[in-house]
Amino acid sequence: MMFKSILLTALLLSSALSLAQMPSPDLEISSVTVSEIESLAPDEEFPTEENAIGEIITAIDGVIALGERIWKIVDAGRPVITTRFSTGISVLPQITGENPTVNQMANWSAPIFKSYRVAFKNRANSELVGFTYTVYFQSNGSYKGQGKYITNLKVDASDIYTSWLFNFDATSELVGVANVGSDTAPIASAIMQISYAVKGPLNEIRQAKRFYIDGQGKIQIIP
Repeated sequence: MMFKSILLTALLLSSALSLAQMPSPDLEISSVTVSEIESLAPDEEFPTEENAIGEIITAIDGVIALGERIWKIVDAGRPVITTRFSTGISVLPQITGENPTVNQMANWSAPIFKSYRVAFKNRANSELVGFTYTVYFQSNGSYKGQGKYITNLKVDASDIYTSWLFNFDATSELVGVANVGSDTAPIASAIMQISYAVKGPLNEIRQAKRFYIDGQGKIQIIP
Protein backbone atom coordinates (compact mmCIF):
# COMPACT_ATOMS: atom_id res chain seq x y z
CA MET A 1 0.00 0.00 0.00
CA MET A 2 2.84 2.36 0.91
CA PHE A 3 4.53 1.51 -2.38
CA LYS A 4 1.37 2.40 -4.31
CA SER A 5 1.14 5.73 -2.46
CA ILE A 6 4.75 6.55 -3.25
CA LEU A 7 4.24 5.61 -6.90
CA LEU A 8 1.07 7.72 -7.14
CA THR A 9 2.84 10.69 -5.55
CA ALA A 10 5.73 10.34 -8.00
CA LEU A 11 3.35 10.23 -10.96
CA LEU A 12 1.48 13.31 -9.72
CA LEU A 13 4.75 15.20 -9.23
CA SER A 14 5.93 14.17 -12.69
CA SER A 15 2.68 15.36 -14.26
CA ALA A 16 2.85 18.65 -12.38
CA LEU A 17 6.43 19.23 -13.50
CA SER A 18 5.51 18.44 -17.12
CA LEU A 19 2.63 20.91 -16.99
CA ALA A 20 4.87 23.55 -15.42
CA GLN A 21 7.41 23.10 -18.21
CA MET A 22 4.84 23.46 -21.00
CA PRO A 23 4.98 26.85 -22.78
CA SER A 24 2.24 29.26 -21.87
CA PRO A 25 -0.53 29.74 -24.46
CA ASP A 26 0.39 33.44 -24.30
CA LEU A 27 3.55 32.53 -26.22
CA GLU A 28 1.60 31.45 -29.31
CA ILE A 29 1.59 33.91 -32.23
CA SER A 30 -2.01 34.36 -33.36
CA SER A 31 -1.80 37.43 -35.62
CA VAL A 32 0.63 39.49 -37.68
CA THR A 33 -0.03 43.12 -38.61
CA VAL A 34 1.84 45.39 -41.03
CA SER A 35 1.09 49.09 -40.83
CA GLU A 36 2.63 52.17 -42.39
CA ILE A 37 4.02 54.56 -39.78
CA GLU A 38 5.62 57.97 -39.81
CA SER A 39 8.65 57.59 -42.02
CA LEU A 40 12.02 57.37 -40.30
CA ALA A 41 14.76 59.24 -42.14
CA PRO A 42 17.72 56.86 -42.55
CA ASP A 43 20.98 57.71 -40.84
CA GLU A 44 22.78 57.41 -44.11
CA GLU A 45 24.93 59.40 -46.47
CA PHE A 46 24.12 58.44 -50.03
CA PRO A 47 27.17 57.54 -52.13
CA THR A 48 27.63 59.16 -55.52
CA GLU A 49 31.18 58.06 -56.29
CA GLU A 50 31.98 55.96 -59.33
CA ASN A 51 33.06 52.98 -57.20
CA ALA A 52 29.85 52.99 -55.13
CA ILE A 53 27.69 51.19 -57.69
CA GLY A 54 28.47 47.53 -57.02
CA GLU A 55 28.34 44.48 -59.26
CA ILE A 56 25.84 43.70 -62.01
CA ILE A 57 22.78 41.78 -60.76
CA THR A 58 20.70 41.60 -63.93
CA ALA A 59 19.98 43.42 -67.19
CA ILE A 60 16.62 43.52 -68.99
CA ASP A 61 14.45 45.89 -71.04
CA GLY A 62 17.35 48.30 -71.55
CA VAL A 63 18.00 48.76 -67.81
CA ILE A 64 20.71 47.23 -65.65
CA ALA A 65 20.58 46.52 -61.91
CA LEU A 66 23.77 46.82 -59.87
CA GLY A 67 24.51 46.19 -56.21
CA GLU A 68 23.69 43.20 -54.04
CA ARG A 69 20.60 41.09 -54.82
CA ILE A 70 19.88 39.79 -51.31
CA TRP A 71 21.00 40.75 -47.82
CA LYS A 72 19.96 40.18 -44.24
CA ILE A 73 18.47 43.14 -42.38
CA VAL A 74 17.83 41.26 -39.10
CA ASP A 75 19.83 38.28 -37.87
CA ALA A 76 18.77 36.42 -34.70
CA GLY A 77 16.78 39.41 -33.47
CA ARG A 78 19.46 42.02 -34.08
CA PRO A 79 19.75 44.56 -36.91
CA VAL A 80 22.49 43.85 -39.40
CA ILE A 81 24.75 46.89 -39.37
CA THR A 82 26.18 47.94 -42.71
CA THR A 83 28.93 50.45 -43.32
CA ARG A 84 28.08 54.12 -43.63
CA PHE A 85 28.68 54.09 -47.38
CA SER A 86 27.46 50.55 -48.10
CA THR A 87 26.23 49.94 -51.63
CA GLY A 88 22.51 50.07 -52.33
CA ILE A 89 20.84 48.88 -55.51
CA SER A 90 20.89 51.07 -58.62
CA VAL A 91 18.74 50.55 -61.70
CA LEU A 92 20.44 52.47 -64.51
CA PRO A 93 20.47 52.59 -68.33
CA GLN A 94 22.13 49.66 -70.06
CA ILE A 95 24.78 51.23 -72.27
CA THR A 96 26.58 49.12 -74.85
CA GLY A 97 30.32 48.98 -74.28
CA GLU A 98 30.42 50.71 -70.88
CA ASN A 99 29.10 50.48 -67.34
CA PRO A 100 26.89 53.39 -66.22
CA THR A 101 27.77 55.24 -63.05
CA VAL A 102 25.74 57.59 -60.88
CA ASN A 103 28.12 60.48 -61.45
CA GLN A 104 27.49 60.25 -65.22
CA MET A 105 23.87 61.12 -64.49
CA ALA A 106 21.91 64.16 -63.28
CA ASN A 107 18.68 65.34 -61.64
CA TRP A 108 18.69 62.83 -58.77
CA SER A 109 15.91 63.45 -56.25
CA ALA A 110 16.32 63.83 -52.52
CA PRO A 111 16.00 60.50 -50.64
CA ILE A 112 12.47 59.03 -50.64
CA PHE A 113 11.53 56.72 -47.81
CA LYS A 114 8.61 54.91 -46.20
CA SER A 115 8.51 53.00 -42.91
CA TYR A 116 6.36 50.07 -41.81
CA ARG A 117 5.83 48.39 -38.44
CA VAL A 118 5.42 44.61 -38.32
CA ALA A 119 3.95 43.18 -35.10
CA PHE A 120 3.56 39.52 -34.16
CA LYS A 121 0.93 39.29 -31.41
CA ASN A 122 -0.68 36.68 -29.17
CA ARG A 123 -4.41 36.21 -28.50
CA ALA A 124 -4.26 38.88 -25.80
CA ASN A 125 -3.04 41.34 -28.45
CA SER A 126 0.35 41.67 -26.76
CA GLU A 127 3.34 42.11 -29.05
CA LEU A 128 5.72 39.15 -28.89
CA VAL A 129 8.01 40.27 -31.72
CA GLY A 130 8.03 43.53 -33.63
CA PHE A 131 10.27 45.56 -35.90
CA THR A 132 10.22 48.58 -38.18
CA TYR A 133 11.68 48.52 -41.66
CA THR A 134 12.32 51.50 -43.89
CA VAL A 135 12.52 51.34 -47.68
CA TYR A 136 14.46 54.23 -49.19
CA PHE A 137 15.94 55.27 -52.51
CA GLN A 138 16.63 58.16 -54.87
CA SER A 139 14.81 58.57 -58.19
CA ASN A 140 14.53 60.75 -61.29
CA GLY A 141 18.15 60.31 -62.39
CA SER A 142 18.58 60.98 -66.11
CA TYR A 143 21.31 60.04 -68.57
CA LYS A 144 22.07 62.73 -71.18
CA GLY A 145 18.69 64.24 -70.37
CA GLN A 146 16.75 61.02 -70.94
CA GLY A 147 14.97 58.60 -68.62
CA LYS A 148 14.15 58.31 -64.94
CA TYR A 149 16.29 55.90 -62.98
CA ILE A 150 16.83 54.60 -59.42
CA THR A 151 19.83 54.58 -57.13
CA ASN A 152 20.71 53.79 -53.48
CA LEU A 153 17.70 51.51 -53.02
CA LYS A 154 17.95 49.90 -49.56
CA VAL A 155 15.95 48.46 -46.69
CA ASP A 156 16.97 49.03 -43.07
CA ALA A 157 15.52 47.60 -39.84
CA SER A 158 15.08 49.44 -36.53
CA ASP A 159 13.11 49.38 -33.25
CA ILE A 160 13.37 45.60 -32.97
CA TYR A 161 11.63 43.89 -30.04
CA THR A 162 11.91 40.15 -29.44
CA SER A 163 10.40 38.37 -26.44
CA TRP A 164 12.35 35.71 -24.61
CA LEU A 165 12.25 32.27 -26.31
CA PHE A 166 11.66 33.77 -29.77
CA ASN A 167 14.03 33.85 -32.75
CA PHE A 168 13.58 36.43 -35.48
CA ASP A 169 15.24 36.98 -38.88
CA ALA A 170 14.48 39.28 -41.82
CA THR A 171 15.89 39.53 -45.34
CA SER A 172 15.62 42.03 -48.19
CA GLU A 173 15.85 40.91 -51.81
CA LEU A 174 15.63 42.43 -55.27
CA VAL A 175 13.26 40.14 -57.21
CA GLY A 176 12.85 42.01 -60.48
CA VAL A 177 13.55 45.12 -62.58
CA ALA A 178 11.91 46.48 -65.72
CA ASN A 179 11.52 49.50 -67.95
CA VAL A 180 7.93 50.68 -67.46
CA GLY A 181 8.39 53.62 -69.83
CA SER A 182 9.28 53.57 -73.51
CA ASP A 183 12.49 53.10 -75.47
CA THR A 184 12.87 56.86 -75.88
CA ALA A 185 11.62 57.82 -72.39
CA PRO A 186 12.62 54.91 -70.12
CA ILE A 187 11.40 54.64 -66.53
CA ALA A 188 13.30 52.15 -64.38
CA SER A 189 11.33 50.07 -61.88
CA ALA A 190 12.23 47.52 -59.23
CA ILE A 191 10.38 45.02 -57.07
CA MET A 192 11.79 44.44 -53.59
CA GLN A 193 10.75 41.65 -51.25
CA ILE A 194 11.08 41.86 -47.47
CA SER A 195 10.84 38.40 -45.89
CA TYR A 196 10.67 37.72 -42.16
CA ALA A 197 10.40 34.65 -39.98
CA VAL A 198 9.63 34.27 -36.28
CA LYS A 199 10.05 30.98 -34.44
CA GLY A 200 8.60 30.64 -30.95
CA PRO A 201 8.07 27.78 -28.50
CA LEU A 202 4.60 26.98 -29.91
CA ASN A 203 4.62 27.97 -33.59
CA GLU A 204 6.58 29.48 -36.44
CA ILE A 205 5.41 32.25 -38.78
CA ARG A 206 6.94 33.21 -42.13
CA GLN A 207 5.72 36.13 -44.24
CA ALA A 208 6.87 38.41 -47.03
CA LYS A 209 5.86 41.75 -48.51
CA ARG A 210 6.71 43.03 -51.97
CA PHE A 211 7.20 46.66 -52.94
CA TYR A 212 7.09 48.37 -56.31
CA ILE A 213 9.54 51.27 -56.74
CA ASP A 214 10.15 53.31 -59.87
CA GLY A 215 12.22 56.16 -61.28
CA GLN A 216 9.34 58.60 -60.92
CA GLY A 217 9.53 58.25 -57.13
CA LYS A 218 6.62 55.87 -56.69
CA ILE A 219 6.71 53.32 -53.86
CA GLN A 220 3.81 51.05 -52.96
CA ILE A 221 3.06 47.64 -51.47
CA ILE A 222 2.05 45.03 -54.04
CA PRO A 223 -1.21 43.41 -52.81
